[in-house]
Amino acid sequence: METNTRMQFITTSDCLLEEKKNDLLAAVYEKDYLSAEQVYTAIFHHAANQSGFNENFEKRLHQIQTMFNKFKPALLAHCSPDLKDTNKHLNTLILNTIKCASGHTPIIDFPTWETILDLDPCQKDLLYQTAMTFQLTSGCSNYCRRCNEWALPKVRSHFSFNAVLTILNHMAEQKNDEVSLYGASDPLDWTADHKTLSDIIDHLGNLSLDYSILTKAPKAKASLLKRLLKTQANLSVSITAKNKARIQRIEGETGIRISKQHDLDALLIPARLDEDFISIKPSITDGYGTEITPDGAFIIIPTFTSALHPFGHKKIPVTKNTRFFPVKKTGRKALLVDYFKPLEVYDLQGKKHHLAGLLDVQIESIILDNGTDQLTPPGMRSLKEYLSIFEENPRLQRKKMTPSVMKRLKKRFLFNTSFKNLSQKTRSLYLKKIHGHLNLCKKKHCLMIKMYVISFFLESIHLYQQHHPVKVRIMQFLLKNEIQTVLPGPANPMVGRSPEAVLMDPDLDTFHIFRCYLFRLLDHPDEKAILEFIHTYPAAYDPVSDVFTAAQSQKHTPDPA
Repeated sequence: METNTRMQFITTSDCLLEEKKNDLLAAVYEKDYLSAEQVYTAIFHHAANQSGFNENFEKRLHQIQTMFNKFKPALLAHCSPDLKDTNKHLNTLILNTIKCASGHTPIIDFPTWETILDLDPCQKDLLYQTAMTFQLTSGCSNYCRRCNEWALPKVRSHFSFNAVLTILNHMAEQKNDEVSLYGASDPLDWTADHKTLSDIIDHLGNLSLDYSILTKAPKAKASLLKRLLKTQANLSVSITAKNKARIQRIEGETGIRISKQHDLDALLIPARLDEDFISIKPSITDGYGTEITPDGAFIIIPTFTSALHPFGHKKIPVTKNTRFFPVKKTGRKALLVDYFKPLEVYDLQGKKHHLAGLLDVQIESIILDNGTDQLTPPGMRSLKEYLSIFEENPRLQRKKMTPSVMKRLKKRFLFNTSFKNLSQKTRSLYLKKIHGHLNLCKKKHCLMIKMYVISFFLESIHLYQQHHPVKVRIMQFLLKNEIQTVLPGPANPMVGRSPEAVLMDPDLDTFHIFRCYLFRLLDHPDEKAILEFIHTYPAAYDPVSDVFTAAQSQKHTPDPA
C-alpha cells in the first residue's frame, strides 16, 4: 500500500465564553458546585466588561442561562446566596441589551463589513464560493422559543441594500450555485434604503445564483409575503401554532398554496427549548460550507446536537488566519459526507485536497456517535455502518460484486479510449481504484485495513484528549450510560488479549470493540496496549482509494482553521 503522511488532529478555535460555558458544564455534571459558582461569576464579569455583545456572544449567554435554569435547583441548593444575585445581574445585563435593540437598528455597509473581516483576496473568493447561508439581518422579530439557531430576540442590524447586492454578485462571480437567505433571522425582516426582500429577489433574477427562503412570516410582513408569493419566489414557511391560522388565511386570500416546513404538532428536530443538556440528538445542520452574517463569516461543520454543540454545528470564525475552506456540500450531498474521514477542502490557491487529519469537532462527533439509528438520518452513513464493511459477510459480498465493480470502473475510465491512451495521472487513479476494491475483497488485506482504521481513530482521540480535557469530561458524562454497558467485565472475551487479536476475532463486532477501546482510552490516556497498537499500525487516510492505510510517523503542528 502507498505510504501517506500521518496527522490525525487539527485544532479549531473556541472563544473565551465558549470555554467558560464548557467549564461550567463540566463542573455542574461533576457536582463541583464551588467551581461552578466561580466559573459562573467569571462569566458574568466577562459579559459585564464587554462594550457590546455580538450575535454569537449573546447566543452563548442565552445557552448558559438556559443551562443554569435546567440545573437551578441543585445550583441554588449547593452554592452561596451570591449565585442567585449573580444570575439576576446577568439576566438584567441580557435584558438591557435586548431593550437597546429596540432603538436604532444599524445598517452594515459593505466596506465596513469587509474591513472588519480583513481577508486576503483569495480568502474572499473562497468565502463567496463556499457560502451556503447568507443571513441578511442579525436578530429576529419572531424570536421563536424553539428556534434551533438560538436566534436573538428583536432585529439588531441589517446589511445595506448595496452590501447585499455586492455579496450576491461576488457569489455569482465565484460560481456559487445556490444560497439560503436565512439563518438565525427571518429574511422578511430585512429592510434597508427603502428596499425589502422583494428587491433582493428581483436582483437575483439577473444572476446565475439560485436561492431559498425560510420564514415564519412575521405578522407585520403579510403584504410582503403576498407580493413574494405572486412573483413565485422560492420560499417556504416554517409552521408554528402561532402562525398556522394566519398562513391558512393568506392562502385563502391569494389562492396560492404555500410550501410549508415543520407542519407538525411537535417538531421532530432538536431546538432551543428541547435542549436538556444531558442527551445527544441528531444534527440540525444539513451542510458543510460557510455562513455570512452582519457580524462576520464562519465555517460551518455539522455536529450532533448536545450540550457541547447546542447549535447542531460548530461555527469556526473566518479570519485572516484561515488556511482552508470546506468544499460546499448541502442537502443530500452533505448526507453523503462521511463525517469521520478527513474533509475535502480548498487551499488558499483554490485547489481541492483532503486534510491530512480530522478536525477536533469531527473527533467529538466520533466520540459521541453511539451507533443508534436515532442519531443518523436516512442517507447518512454512521460510523457503525462504516466499520461493518470490514466484517466477513460484507467482504464476501464485495467479492461477488467484483465483476460489476470492474465493469463500472472500466466504463468510467475507458468509455471512449484505451488504457494506453490514458494520462499517467488517470492511469494511476484507475489502477488505484481497482486495487482498492480488490484489497477489500481479500481477507488478509481487509483485516489489515481494519487495523489502520481503528488505529487512525484511536490516535486521533488520544491526541485530542491531550488538548481538550474539559470537553472529554463533558462527553464522558453525556455517554455515561453507554460507558457502563460497553466497558468489558472480567468475563469479556476482550480482556487479556491484544487489540490485534480482538480485532481479528470474527465473532466480535468491530463497532463494539472500537467503543470499548475508545472509552478505555478516555479513562486511561496512557493505556499501554492501546498505545502500542497505535504505534504498530501508524495510519493515514488515502482519499484516492478512500481507505485508511500505513503512514509515515511524521508529526505536524497543524494550521488553525
